[in-house]
Amino acid sequence: MSIPQNHSEVEHVKIASRYLRGTLADSLRNRLTGALNPDDTHLIKFHGSYQQTDRDLDSERKRQKLEPLYSFMLRVRVPGGVSTASQWARMSELSDRYGNGTMKLTTRQAFQLHGVLKRNLPATIQGFDEVLLDSIAGCGDVNRNVMCNTNPHESPVHEEMVRVAQTISRHLTPKTSAYREIWFDGELQETTEAVDDEPVYGHTYLPRKFKIALALPPYNDTDIYANDIGLIGIEENGKLLGFNVAIGGGLGMTFGLNDTYPRLADVIGFAAVDDVVEVCEQLVTIQRDWGNRENRKYSRFKYTIDKVGLPAVVAELHQRLGYA
Repeated sequence: MSIPQNHSEVEHVKIASRYLRGTLADSLRNRLTGALNPDDTHLIKFHGSYQQTDRDLDSERKRQKLEPLYSFMLRVRVPGGVSTASQWARMSELSDRYGNGTMKLTTRQAFQLHGVLKRNLPATIQGFDEVLLDSIAGCGDVNRNVMCNTNPHESPVHEEMVRVAQTISRHLTPKTSAYREIWFDGELQETTEAVDDEPVYGHTYLPRKFKIALALPPYNDTDIYANDIGLIGIEENGKLLGFNVAIGGGLGMTFGLNDTYPRLADVIGFAAVDDVVEVCEQLVTIQRDWGNRENRKYSRFKYTIDKVGLPAVVAELHQRLGYA
C-alpha cells in the first residue's frame, strides 16, 4: 500500500512496518550497538518504549570513541488507573533489577521504568506481563492509556466507570500480534509476512496520539476537557446512565508556532453506557481518516476539528453511527 510522498516520515515508517513489526526483532538481536535501527525508534513507541541517551555522559563517551549510552523508558498502561499490590511490587522490582531504580507514576495513570538497556527489554516486558500488565500502546500514534476516577471502591457507579474505561481500552488496543511475537517468542523470529488486521486503526494507525478520560461529577480529577475524548458520567439514583461526550481537548502547543494552541473540548451530546464504546471507536476512525498526516505539529484531533468545523465532525459521527 502506497501513501502520498508529502506525508511525514513517520507515516512511511508505519506503512512499511507490517503492523508494527519493522525490523525490531533484528534490532534487538544486534549486540554491536545499544541502539535500535533508526526506523525502529519510531515503531518501538507503539510497543510502549522510547529510546533515550544519557546526555551527561555524551561528551566523555565521545572522547573515548564510544557511542552514546542508550537506554529505554518503558511506559506500562494501567487502564482505569487501578493497580493491584502485586503489580505495584513487580514494577518496583523490575525497576531495580533492569532499570535505574526509578519507577514513576504518570499523570495519565501509567507506570514508567527508566534506564532499561536494550538487552533487558524482553525480560522486563515479560516480567510485568506475568502480573497482567502490558506496554503496547503506551506511546505511539494510537489511543493511549484510558484514564478514570481514582477510587472504584467509592460507590457502585465509580466501579462501573472503571469497568467502562477498561472496556474502551481493550477495544481500542492494537490487534497486531507483533507485540507477542517480538517480546515473547524466545528466539525473536522475524516474520516474513504480515497477516494481522487492524479494524480500527488500519495500516497507518492514527496521525498522532489519542487520549480518552472519564470522570464523575462533581470531580474532574482526570481533566476531561484536556482530552481528545472526555466522558462525563451521568448518574441518577445510584445508577450510571451514560456519558456526556466532549471532544477535541488538548493543552499542547509548539513554541514559536502561533497557529498551535491549547484547546478545551466541546460537549457534543450524550451516549448511553451500552453505546459509548462504539461512539469512541467512530470518533477515533474520524481522526484516522481526516487527521493531518503531513505535519505532525498539526495532527492532533483538536486541529482536525478546527479545520473542518465541529458541526462537520458531529454530522460525520452521526452518519458513521447510523443514528443522531
